[in-house]
Amino acid sequence: MATIFPVGSGVGRAEIPALCADLGALLHGRRPGVVLCEMTGPGPPGVATVEALARLRLTAQRHGWQLRVRGMTADLHQLIGVLGLSATLPADGDIQP
Repeated sequence: MATIFPVGSGVGRAEIPALCADLGALLHGRRPGVVLCEMTGPGPPGVATVEALARLRLTAQRHGWQLRVRGMTADLHQLIGVLGLSATLPADGDIQP
């Protein structure tokens, strides 16, 4: 069973440490599985969004979990590709237009 973790598409760099701490607390002591970072909220994704997802992936890995991105827009998918992180931040399901 997957654990869903919401992430705003317009997340800023200042929010990243708190997001990672929240995810770490959520996963601590639980059996490993898959975290679905569900993209929510208004705002276009930026480099900080991709940075947040990459750091959340590292947090999940530290706890033995895998991370996938749900609700990925075409813009976010393209940005992840430009930054060379397509294999690192896979989409869960279809890419949204």
